[in-house]
Amino acid sequence: MTDQKSTSDDRIHPLQSGERRLARFLQAAVVVGLVGLLVTDLAGDGEGAAPSGQEVTVDTTTPSTAPPSTSPPPTTPPPTDGAPTSEAPTPGASATLAPRPARSFTLVATGDIISHGAVADRAATAAEGTGSGWDFTPLFGRVRPILAGADLALCHLESPLSRRDDDLSFRGTFRVPSTLADAIADAGYDGCSLASNHSLDSGPSSVTATLHHLHRVGLATTGMAEAADAAGPAWYEPGGIRVAHLSVTDLLNGRDLPMDPPWMVPHLDVDRVVADARAARYAGAEFVVVSVHWGEEYRADPTDRQRTAGRRLLAAPEVDLVLGHHAHVVQPVERLDGDALAYGLGNFLTNQPGDAANPCRSCPPETQDGLIAWFQVRADDGGAAIVDAGYVPTWVDREHNHQVVPIGVDDPDHLDPEALAASAARTAAVVEPSLRRLELTAG
Repeated sequence: MTDQKSTSDDRIHPLQSGERRLARFLQAAVVVGLVGLLVTDLAGDGEGAAPSGQEVTVDTTTPSTAPPSTSPPPTTPPPTDGAPTSEAPTPGASATLAPRPARSFTLVATGDIISHGAVADRAATAAEGTGSGWDFTPLFGRVRPILAGADLALCHLESPLSRRDDDLSFRGTFRVPSTLADAIADAGYDGCSLASNHSLDSGPSSVTATLHHLHRVGLATTGMAEAADAAGPAWYEPGGIRVAHLSVTDLLNGRDLPMDPPWMVPHLDVDRVVADARAARYAGAEFVVVSVHWGEEYRADPTDRQRTAGRRLLAAPEVDLVLGHHAHVVQPVERLDGDALAYGLGNFLTNQPGDAANPCRSCPPETQDGLIAWFQVRADDGGAAIVDAGYVPTWVDREHNHQVVPIGVDDPDHLDPEALAASAARTAAVVEPSLRRLELTAG
């Protein structure tokens, strides 16, 4: 048996017994050394470890994947498990996220823009000798510094544009000069909400023509779409804060809602709007604006439908700001926990209340009033919220040039101060104290 074991050992290990002992000793020394290093690293403050209580910043920011505002991210609702809107730290990481610096931006929004025939006539006069058929730019001249001075400026275009300006219509059914898009962009707007009762005045061609010209001049749009994958919010990033803007209507002339297909002109379904806002959050939005075309014309007091739907939207954590349109008169503003609901921003540029050549017997004097609503938004780790809100009252100078006049900001000498004061007082009675009047100076 002894000879067999010795033979087996020699076959497996040709090393001599002393060499074998040396090899085993070295192996054991290496193992002991590695274990010692590991214990030391765990017990002590290693060279790369953070001192107790010190935060380690983990960069979890991912590059923006949202396409341009003309091709927004899909609005498929997110999982119902409350998935966060920003990427979470790597699983297993024990580091604490450092607070992000506070960011902020200012947002301005205005009421209905409608090129009635008299408004287009002014634009035609302004374009004489220029080779262009209509120049609406001077009509926005006085408000341009206010609009362009904000970080984000949103318009509501109620009259669809004509594709080639050879089929214009200004009464009942609107197809207005396409150069209105150029003037809106020049005025300092970044984008427009489009869903309204006039969105399909000429059928799908209204959508095609309006989107073509607004995109031609670089404006973002929401509330109209030519395809399902192009529907959804417009996207902005003022002050480094991602903003999603949705647009829906509760009214559509000559057609039933919801539309078929529903994405062409979105309708007001509160549950659907909240779901779309939630999807926008999941896609990265930190602040969500919803424009709603609703209510009853020439009525300053919101309808029951407006109050019910509006307060549900205001209470939804996914929605931060609701901007109302359609009534053609200024309506009240409600604020709640950093959010705001403006039931109606009134008219911004129209020919109402009409004149002898273009009468509007049902239009009250208030249809000549409007405002530039102003909101300051601040975002930190707790989310984004409205921290201040104000307004500038406006009035359309229909008698001389159809300019939109910001009342109290270098008022034109040719205008009656009493008429301007009366307009400002009417607006103040409706929106204050929810909005404070801004004191601005020209220059």
